[in-house]
Amino acid sequence: MELNIKSKNVLVTGAAKGIGRGIALAAASEGANIALHYQTSEKEALETKRLIEQHGVKVVMVKGDLSSLEEVQEMKASIGRELGSVDAIVNNAGWAQFKPFFQYEPGEWQREVDICFHGVLHLAYTFIPDMINKNNGKFINIVGDSARTGDRNLIVSAAARGGTISFIKSLSQEVGRNNIQCNTVSLGLIDQGQTYDQATFAKIIKQYPLKRLGKVDDITGCILLLLSSWSDWITGQVVSINGGQSMIN
Repeated sequence: MELNIKSKNVLVTGAAKGIGRGIALAAASEGANIALHYQTSEKEALETKRLIEQHGVKVVMVKGDLSSLEEVQEMKASIGRELGSVDAIVNNAGWAQFKPFFQYEPGEWQREVDICFHGVLHLAYTFIPDMINKNNGKFINIVGDSARTGDRNLIVSAAARGGTISFIKSLSQEVGRNNIQCNTVSLGLIDQGQTYDQATFAKIIKQYPLKRLGKVDDITGCILLLLSSWSDWITGQVVSINGGQSMIN
């Protein structure tokens, strides 16, 4: 099935490793050029760049703190010099502290809000005007299911990402007339090498009807669909990839 993303310029944030790396490699395998964003994981980003280059596409590494509008704008300038304008964004970047709310010190929650919420606004504000001018584009924002269901140990990041779900829905209404599709992908727990004791793992797995954690490859197919021309009439949606763990709209 032809996805029609060959030679498209796709920005993948948080792409140095894990889910972001998998998405970047999947898009590159379909012929997309990749703007590979990272913030601190330079060694891993260089390895991801090497793997992407094996697909014969263009790739540029861009370092930036998404909580800073100025740094996101610098990212855009760097990508523009190397690749040209961005055709699609997959925002995989985020940051969370795993603890109950009342263990926070005052103001300690600010960075989670700045990255998980303001970072999405900064990406949209910086990159979508070019998509409007071209009358074409895709914006995909990835969140964890805690953004929809809540989680007492991810309370701040869940709230911030919940806000992005509303933002993406509203944004899809604003830019739909410009043939830009904006969607959210909501993830259950993905196996990225975490270690659990046997009792904890059994308790986690019990929540999943499919009786396993997700894999990176479980995500990439959906992302490729949303990047492709096959999703041109899908916008403002929250697509769940969670092994059936939470069955809500």
